[in-house]
Amino acid sequence: MPLPREIQEELERKRRAEHVQAERDAFWANVRAALMCVAWSAAGLACMGWGLHTNDAELGGIAWKGGMIIGYVGILVTVVRWYTKAKDRGDA
Repeated sequence: MPLPREIQEELERKRRAEHVQAERDAFWANVRAALMCVAWSAAGLACMGWGLHTNDAELGGIAWKGGMIIGYVGILVTVVRWYTKAKDRGDA
């Protein structure tokens, strides 16, 4: 037996609103992840830049490699967190 028309329309409105909210959440999660990747890249580049401009060769090498580690690991952790949250949300 089919549902009455007013109940069917109410269910469709509710699902449409939920769909819009889910798309909004996914969009802002993607924006956040992209901004975090940019932030980690900037932090790594700042550390590497400091390593280039220091007068101590040993300290400069440590800062250079540390900046690479900070940048790459930060991006990797951000992308893994983004993927697991998207998977839990049902996006991926």
